[in-house]
Order: sequence, then C-alpha cells, then structure tokens
Amino acid sequence: MIEPLLVALLLEILDVPRWWRGHLVSRLIPPQIHPVSLYYRLIAPLARGGGLRRGLLIASTAPAVAAAVAVFMWLVNKHVGGLAAVLIEGYMLKLTFSITHIIYPCLWRLSKPDFPRVVQEFVRRDLSNASRGHVNSACIETAAESLVDSFISPLFWYAILGLPGAWLQRLVNTLDGLVGSPERGRLGAPSAYLDTAMNYIPARVAALLILAVGGFRNAQWLSQRRAVPSINAGWPIAAMAAALGVMLEKPGAYSLGGGSLPDEGAVRRGLAATALAAAAWSAVIMLIIWIKCQYF
Repeated sequence: MIEPLLVALLLEILDVPRWWRGHLVSRLIPPQIHPVSLYYRLIAPLARGGGLRRGLLIASTAPAVAAAVAVFMWLVNKHVGGLAAVLIEGYMLKLTFSITHIIYPCLWRLSKPDFPRVVQEFVRRDLSNASRGHVNSACIETAAESLVDSFISPLFWYAILGLPGAWLQRLVNTLDGLVGSPERGRLGAPSAYLDTAMNYIPARVAALLILAVGGFRNAQWLSQRRAVPSINAGWPIAAMAAALGVMLEKPGAYSLGGGSLPDEGAVRRGLAATALAAAAWSAVIMLIIWIKCQYF
C-alpha cells in the first residue's frame, strides 16, 4: 500500500496547474469522463426530489461504487500485477484527493482583480457584494475545510480500508455536496450524516495539525468552533483563525477568532499553513501504512 501512496503523493506534488494548463489529473482524464464527475451526473437525476427512502437509495450508491473499485483492483492485481498495478492504484488514489486545486489558483490570483471570482468557485456563498476582507476570509475558510474533505479524510480512509475506503469518502463527500444541505431535508439526511461520520476524526486531526503549524497560538479560540453549524467544519476553521490570529467570518452566520478580517498577507499565511498541514499529514499516513504493512 505504501508504493501506491508514494505514487499518488508524487502526482499531487506535480499537480501544478501552470505546468499542465489545468490540473494533472484533468489533463490525463478529461473532466467529462472523470469518475467523480460521471458519478455526480449519474446520481443527479435521483436527487431532484423525494424523501428519506430516496435519500437512503442515493446514499447506498457510494458503498456500491466503492465495492466496485475493490473488485476492479482485485482484477488488476490478479491479471496485471507488478509496477503497472502500483501505478494504477496510485493514480486512482490521486483521483480521490487534492489540496493544490485550491492553493494554487487562490495564491496566483490573490493580487489580481478577479480574485473574488476565483474564490467564488470554491464556496457556497455569494461574494458579489462582499468586502475584500470577507472574500479573504472565505478563501481561508474553504482552504481549511478542503484540507479535511479533499486531503486528510481520503488518506485517512485509505490507511484504514485501502483504495475502496478513499473512494467511499470521496463519493460520500460528493453526495453531501449534491443533496446534503439542510434545505434538502430528509432526502439529503442519509448522505449528510454519512459525510459527517466519515469526516469526524479527520476534522479534528486537521485542527490539531493547523494549530501545530501555527505554534499553538490562540488555541483557546478553538472553543468558538461551535458557532459554525457543522460539527466538523468548525474545527479546522477555528484552528485556522487561531493560527493566523485573525477573524474569520461568514456574515449572518458565524464569526470566529479575534482581531480584524484577514488581509492579503494572512491569506498567504493561511494557504501556506494548509500546505504544511497537508505535508505533515502525508508523513503521518506513510508512517501509519508502513507500520500496518510491517506488523499487521
């Protein structure tokens, strides 16, 4: 398992949009046939309406596809094997995670007039009339949340359940984005609860890593996490506010931390903290998998 992980992490390092005119994964697999995109388009018609029974059906598709991934890799290892199997598993693992997709675009456009438009692509709130401080806050918040959903959690479940675990987390997270909002009611409840369960530990690990990167400054601010409606999202966002010593605010919803809204320098430090936390987690996961392979 450690060899495919090394392949996936190498691809993450190489996943620099300016080098590939888009992300490395997107260049090798066009977005139209990216597995997650295909899955989203397949499930979307089911999500147009319904209640709890429809919601349970939608949520059940994630473990079903994860099981299909397990069968696929079993066939690959049986009939292909060797280096090719390692490369296939490593690439399929890379399809489940990325933090560069947020760090690079936000960093490169930070001083440009279109920065609010770039941030808007990653957040679920309207930034058209937001102040620059609130745009900066949204950028930092989404980087902190994505550290959990798009990096720490997939690798966490890879260490526990292998490639099917990483894919299960990615698909569940996709369903949460599709139907998991409170407005979808009972239809989205199964997917939302499953996403919450799968990200429960990773969210708290992310908070610890972010606080560590920031030297555990203002650690008491972590208690403010309860202001965020999501029991998971509040952890990395509050930790990031503490590490940067700024206020992160979604107007009308919550305000975490202290001091003023983040300026451009705070955004740079927030993106750097996200990258450092991701690097630290990569090292931890490699150690966990090495121990697992040696003794279990």
